[in-house]
Amino acid sequence: MSPRAKNVLPKTRTKEEWASFFDAIDTRYPTQARNHALLFLLYQTGLRVSEGLSLRVRDVVFELGKLTVVEGKTGQRTVPLPQGCDELKATMDRWLACRTAWSPKSDLLFVTAAGGPLKPSAVRRSMAVYGERAGIGHVTPHMLRHSCATELLANGASPIGVQRVLGHARLSTTLDVYASAADNHAAEAMSKR
Repeated sequence: MSPRAKNVLPKTRTKEEWASFFDAIDTRYPTQARNHALLFLLYQTGLRVSEGLSLRVRDVVFELGKLTVVEGKTGQRTVPLPQGCDELKATMDRWLACRTAWSPKSDLLFVTAAGGPLKPSAVRRSMAVYGERAGIGHVTPHMLRHSCATELLANGASPIGVQRVLGHARLSTTLDVYASAADNHAAEAMSKR
């Protein structure tokens, strides 16, 4: 596989567009409460959709401010939860109340109403509906991940910290994918000097 061209940026959306996206999810309904919790968790933590769907209830510990990815692409890792993210805690609590009412036999965090595992294709379909409803067009789970990483770097996070959050095996992967985004943010910051 050839290396990514340096000037090709990963596809992202702005914070405002993501806010519209999350506002378009009607959390009064249990399946949408689940979808909101899953997608907001992916956005806040940079998890891959497969990692989010493989989480068990016990893997997310707000009291310790972390979650454990057991079935990640590069093995097990601990991901810190964003500090002071009351919205993430609220959406997870809302989903857990719905999940408890469903009484699933599975210990997976994100399940269907029948108690089975949620499929990535169902997540992608839901995102397409919410993206259109919010007026931001086509969005994918990986765009949530890219947006998280880009925002972390724009807010001054170190590349090695972002590498660990994302679970990249090599720092060069993080730098190759996000260096251009970081360069653009640095240039923008200097233009405001």
